Amino acid sequence: MSEMTEAGISQATRQAVVDKLTDNMKQLYPLAQRADEELEMLKKQNKGKFSAIFQTGSPFAAESDRFLPYMVEAANELTALLKIDDEDFKPQLQELMQKIQLLHQVLQKFHAVTDEEAAQASSN
Repeated sequence: MSEMTEAGISQATRQAVVDKLTDNMKQLYPLAQRADEELEMLKKQNKGKFSAIFQTGSPFAAESDRFLPYMVEAANELTALLKIDDEDFKPQLQELMQKIQLLHQVLQKFHAVTDEEAAQASSN
């Protein structure tokens, strides 16, 4: 039987949550890397002029015109989940899940647009 912490969250449960989110982040990483490569190409073509993917007011502390800094922020918070106090676990988990969800949404939209543009360009 796993050892329970004071608030009733077992270390095994924490580890299971972290493992699941780690798998999720591993799926996002190649999408973020590919998006950053495409953004770099757009920048060289003098397109895609913006200062940050997520604007002020987003749950992210990072401000970048690339996705990987946001991935690093989420990965650091994921690692910290195993070490934080029980009272902070749930709010930190909710914030991290919001960030991961935003990354999923924006990356899916980004790739949907760029894949569609690539398909149109190849059919012309």
